[in-house]
Amino acid sequence: MSDIPKILKFIKAQLKAQRLTYAQVAETLDLSEASVKRLFSSRNFSLSRLESVAAMLGMSLHQLILESENHIPNVEQLSVEQERVIVADPRFLLVTYLVLNGWSYAQLLDKYQFDQHQIVQWLAQLDRMKMIELLPNNKIRMRTSRDFHWIQGGPIEQFVLKHVKDAFLSGRFSQPEETLKFVSGFVSQTSMIKIQQKLERLSHEVHQIIEEDTKLPLEKRHGFSTLLASRFWDFEIFAQYRRE
Repeated sequence: MSDIPKILKFIKAQLKAQRLTYAQVAETLDLSEASVKRLFSSRNFSLSRLESVAAMLGMSLHQLILESENHIPNVEQLSVEQERVIVADPRFLLVTYLVLNGWSYAQLLDKYQFDQHQIVQWLAQLDRMKMIELLPNNKIRMRTSRDFHWIQGGPIEQFVLKHVKDAFLSGRFSQPEETLKFVSGFVSQTSMIKIQQKLERLSHEVHQIIEEDTKLPLEKRHGFSTLLASRFWDFEIFAQYRRE
């Protein structure tokens, strides 16, 4: 099959979108996880195994091949207008946030005071934005890239800075699971760049951990946020003592 690389790339994207792991593929194929990884790396899938994986993804082998041909790359960022639509309704913003964190239709219905029609409407909007694919029985297939991010300075980031930042920092950070560190000093431009790079790497690591934990049952997860910020800055209260 000449298009096997494209098919396997599509399968990997679908496994991620449906929060499925290589361990679950291994169980379906009655193989070890290491053997499954070798199958992907060697591209040595038989038709029967492809058919089994397709069924695991909720499609036939024929559908799998067709969809891999027409596969649209996952969304990395929305438009400004799309972000405005989301942020205009706090309920829609909440649903978007929860869906991005792996919540299902049933969990949204169970945990929040939204009716079925409202939730389906919001999920349909996310489908039109290409963030998800809304499947039969309101199943959700994610279509956001691993590198998905909000627009820097865009509507959602502005909302966070206006409404979330102060509320988040108003906590006492006195519990064992809470952390607040403030470090200041004098650094060069070169050192500032190094610090920014380290914070960027940490941000990616946090995203990876959050993504890994979407595989856990909802009752084992808790809402979590971390705020990373740095800039050249002096205490304004001390500036009055400087010589001009």
